[in-house]
Amino acid sequence: MSVKLMAKAWELDLSQGEKLVLLALCDHANDDGICYPSQEYLAQKCSMSPRSLIDQINKLKKYGILTAERRQKNGGRLANVYTIVLDNFTQCANSARENSARENSAPTNVQITAELPANFALSIKEEPSSNHQLEPSIVGTGVADAPAVPSQQVKKSKQANPDNVACWEAYARAYRARYGVLPASNQKTRGQVATLVKYVGKDIAPALAAFFLTHNGGWFVQCRHEFGCLLKSYQQVLTDMQRGEQMTQTRARQTEQTQSNYEAAKGALAKLRAKGLA
Repeated sequence: MSVKLMAKAWELDLSQGEKLVLLALCDHANDDGICYPSQEYLAQKCSMSPRSLIDQINKLKKYGILTAERRQKNGGRLANVYTIVLDNFTQCANSARENSARENSAPTNVQITAELPANFALSIKEEPSSNHQLEPSIVGTGVADAPAVPSQQVKKSKQANPDNVACWEAYARAYRARYGVLPASNQKTRGQVATLVKYVGKDIAPALAAFFLTHNGGWFVQCRHEFGCLLKSYQQVLTDMQRGEQMTQTRARQTEQTQSNYEAAKGALAKLRAKGLA
């Protein structure tokens, strides 16, 4: 969360919906204004429909204070990377509002001369599909394509578990900080995240996922801190986090050698006592 950006966002002259979405983005951004929450998650967080969310995002983009970069991996969509730039708001916003006002003002001296068919219905505003620009959630099942059957016959898509989302976002931020790229999100990793939250609890899981990326255990580094490694070794990583130390292979060998020396000395002392020499 960028407190600096949120403080500036509160002062901007925006509508209620625009400001709510902007604040939600700032809540996930670093001080450079970069964040990557999914649109499904943002819509849920802002208590608005996906279509309304897209409308607000498009307005912020017109104002010049938000840019979005589409991303995909292995043919699948990933959440957009958003960049928040608040410094040029006033000039860009005024220009965008003036252009919008001109587009929405209809001329009064224009007459329709073409004869329209009797069954022709003039569309006032063509709305994009509710799924246009929607992306799969960072943790969740995503949003299905627009159904071709009545809506009451379509099952509602699963909503992302906020606890799982918080854990994944903490892991993704730490992963990007270490490796400069985002980790792959797929059905396998979503299941692993849910399992970790179940094992350690929603309050510990985000901190544990972030700490994992700082752990320099040889196996973790070799596997580029794959989430599955954390799940397999969560007890070790949790203990290291709580003790403020890291049990690496080198340290494990040193500990084992120390224990061996202690056992040898203990055995020798017992023999001396048996002979009455100690």
